[in-house]
Amino acid sequence: MATESPTIEVQPEPLTALDRFWLERARNAAKESVGALEEAAKQLIAIASLSQGIYFAAISFGDIKKALPQFAPAWQWTITGALVLPLVCWLVALAFAIRVFVPQIYATNLDSPELARETYDQVAAYKHAQLRRAHLALALGFVPLIGNVVAFWRM
Repeated sequence: MATESPTIEVQPEPLTALDRFWLERARNAAKESVGALEEAAKQLIAIASLSQGIYFAAISFGDIKKALPQFAPAWQWTITGALVLPLVCWLVALAFAIRVFVPQIYATNLDSPELARETYDQVAAYKHAQLRRAHLALALGFVPLIGNVVAFWRM
């Protein structure tokens, strides 16, 4: 069930140059919102991929495999899990960011401005939700990374 937007009364006075400026800004923002979300998703994909590459290199050069046997088996699994956790978070971030680009089928009627607006709002809301999830997963990946770095320095 769709909720109706509140109707805002427009004053009968002629629009000033400043009013026209802000109306034009609002129109441009509405037009560019989906493109901006997709651009942000591209940047997030690049950041997550770069983070994974750097992290893989750090783990490879750290000779962690050689250090693991000195720990009890339970600790070996704990350390391995801690090392893998940032990668899992970043893979989840990539999955959500990629979903911003996955084509969806939206039923709309292009002869109805109201339905077209609702469809556009649905598209933007879906992409925004996926991007927010991707940002959260990306940020969460840095939490165990910091813990891993601190633990590695203490070894």
